[in-house]
Amino acid sequence: MINKDSDIEIIISKYLSKEATPEEIKVLDDWISAAPENYRSFLSQKNVWEVSHPAFNPEEIDVDSAHRKVMEQILHQNQPASVRPKSSFLYYWQQIAAILLLPLLIVSTYLYLKPTSQVAETYQELFTPYGTWSVVNLSDGSKVWLNAGSSLKYPTQFNDKQRVVSMQGEAYFEVESDKKHPFIVKTKELTVEATGTAFNVNAYTSDNVTAVTLVKGKVAVTLDKKKTISLSPGEKIDYNLATSLYNVNKTNTYKWCSWKDGVLIFRDDPLEYVFKRLGQTYNVEFILKDAELGKYSYKATFEGESLNEILRLLEMSAPIQCKEVSNRSNNSEKFEKQRIEVSKTTQ
Repeated sequence: MINKDSDIEIIISKYLSKEATPEEIKVLDDWISAAPENYRSFLSQKNVWEVSHPAFNPEEIDVDSAHRKVMEQILHQNQPASVRPKSSFLYYWQQIAAILLLPLLIVSTYLYLKPTSQVAETYQELFTPYGTWSVVNLSDGSKVWLNAGSSLKYPTQFNDKQRVVSMQGEAYFEVESDKKHPFIVKTKELTVEATGTAFNVNAYTSDNVTAVTLVKGKVAVTLDKKKTISLSPGEKIDYNLATSLYNVNKTNTYKWCSWKDGVLIFRDDPLEYVFKRLGQTYNVEFILKDAELGKYSYKATFEGESLNEILRLLEMSAPIQCKEVSNRSNNSEKFEKQRIEVSKTTQ
């Protein structure tokens, strides 16, 4: 039983947000059917809700049935003409304004007090093909570069507490400054928290080492939900997933972030790392026929070259030769991961 107007307004708000109980829905249905002004009041609050909220499912209340009952009452009412409202244009607009005001206040208060956790977030996921990279602008003004073979999952609109995205592969972040709403990047094994900064995260699932390189600002890196390390600009943390050990070192940050400009930089790196990096970028499996080749120190900068051009340059500048093994699987026409054998040249 409805004791006062505020009770039915609360029930309507709960119904529109899909939180009303079956008993409350029955009360609402009876109230709508009781009088024409109740039906108009319900429609007014429903209209206010639909303007500021996604459409709801009206199947639980038979609005058409209620409408028919109301119309029957209107057609058969015996109310004297002397006490009926005047049907002037101004009068009806005054009534509409009065009807809308209270529901608007009720709905606004309800939405304001409703816990944020109950508000559903809509997510998008971006995948970047091998051999290329992409850029995405987030709703808070932050910018993310996504490297080849990587993915980023992010909400179309961040909530009012924190900004959270998840990723795999490699991404470079330029985070819009907002100290009240931390920016959090989640990978399988670590979490990076920042407010306004620029950093690179390398977290390919095929790699045993996950790395975070800080270009500017500050970040807090939490390893496996246990230990948190703060980084300063110019520092890089490498976390070994197999051993749970980590190292923090000063570094040339552009070396680890240059990929976003289409540049691959190697500075006295072992060929084993060079081939791992090329494999991540171009989705290629390199097979070293001689383990000693992996220790060979290599220095080069590649900018805009295709994989075949890079392999030719490698053969010219290092004592190696590369041979493609296969890129087809069995008798099907489907291409498998390209495999390239690397062997030592004979003098």
